[in-house]
Amino acid sequence: MKSFIKPLMATAIMGLAINAYAVQKDITVTANVDATLDMTTDTGEVLPSTMEMRYMPGVGLEPVSQMTKIFSNDAEKDVNINLAGTPQLMDTVGTNPNIPLTVKYGDLTLTQAQQTMTATTLFPNGDTANGSIIQPLMVSQTTQAPVASGNYSGVVSVVLTQATETP
Repeated sequence: MKSFIKPLMATAIMGLAINAYAVQKDITVTANVDATLDMTTDTGEVLPSTMEMRYMPGVGLEPVSQMTKIFSNDAEKDVNINLAGTPQLMDTVGTNPNIPLTVKYGDLTLTQAQQTMTATTLFPNGDTANGSIIQPLMVSQTTQAPVASGNYSGVVSVVLTQATETP
């Protein structure tokens, strides 16, 4: 019996030694963060990626609006704002003409040309922790008029850049 237990114990110990090997998996995690400037909803949430314009028969498309804030790391630097392209809705089938859009941020009508929003206006108390003053981002049909039936889609790209110098 003694001769039977020793080999059995040796086998069990070797089995445990083989199972004691570990595997390590290294995973690289990355994040692309530009903490200098951002635009959010007025409550600090991420801006919606889709906004639907409703159609009023005989009138045209109703404007859509989102209340927003701008966050910056530097309350003393102005913020430049512009559009990256021509805002328009295109018929997804391609049979109807494009619908030109107008984009406003607060009182500014946005174009592809940069416009400057002063830091003292955006951050009147010099406080960047809570974001800028709340302003509407509004998209509307440039010429209010009836639209041909169809499914329309387009992208409005608003570009914010921080001024490189303090005014």
